Amino acid sequence: MENDSGFVYLSSQLFPREIVDSIRNPWEAKSQRGKASLANDRNNLGILLAKNSLLDDAEIEFSEAHKLAPSDPVPVLNLIRLYYLVDDISECKAFLSGYLKAASPTNRSKVEKILEEYRREDELVIYWDALSNIPGQEVHAWNGLADYFFRKQDWPKSYFYLEKILQLSPYHKNARGLMLQMANNLEKWDEAIVFGLSLVRTGERIPDLEYYLAHAYSEKKRYDEALVWIGKVPDNERENIRFLDLWKTCLLSKNPKADLTPLVPYFKKLRALGLQISQEDFLPTTTPEGKEAADRNIWGR
Repeated sequence: MENDSGFVYLSSQLFPREIVDSIRNPWEAKSQRGKASLANDRNNLGILLAKNSLLDDAEIEFSEAHKLAPSDPVPVLNLIRLYYLVDDISECKAFLSGYLKAASPTNRSKVEKILEEYRREDELVIYWDALSNIPGQEVHAWNGLADYFFRKQDWPKSYFYLEKILQLSPYHKNARGLMLQMANNLEKWDEAIVFGLSLVRTGERIPDLEYYLAHAYSEKKRYDEALVWIGKVPDNERENIRFLDLWKTCLLSKNPKADLTPLVPYFKKLRALGLQISQEDFLPTTTPEGKEAADRNIWGR
């Protein structure tokens, strides 16, 4: 905890950051107790005590700073940090439960935004878990949790929260979008089609929406439908090898000698960006050598 950079300082004449960072002796730190009376001073004294492993004393200072300045998010953030570092998650949730019930939406938002800004993801999970018990905040909290576990590729937990969101808000855009992406990752093609078409019907597009639908239809060998969605992919989402490979697969699955020239401009842009695959290897029917090889494969020569 001595070198932890997660605590947030406030402007303080009595305990400026340079003073706090210079004291590395628990006895000297303990001698500072009782010297602070203002919220900013008590907050920074709490950091000093925490960095010297005087955790109970640090908790008292952060709590008193919060009482003196209830609209300032910093003492709240430092209490969350303290509980997180000592792995006292139950105490952290208990504190947040009381705080979130009493805090205004503005003050709650301040705490959340700073946690996001500092990328304190594990603490955000605790925050969202507590927030989910506040009436009217459930969907927002579950959305944060679902997104977090999705990024961690913890599919069961992400699915759990997405399902809860959709029970309360069936047309929640982000929840449906994550369900679509998860279905694609888990190769659940029917689910991917259901959620993809749901977004299309409500006119709420997410990045790669058409690709996901094309991919799902392709995996079900419904190539005509896949090609319809490939045709709807915006130009700025065509310049990647994943999309071009799907496009090529759909065309060649329908006709081994299919014309692949529509892919060439996008492929050449990727080559210009450093792609090492040759056109002959990736788009065989667009070069004389590739056409000849395709003919040999078809006729067995």
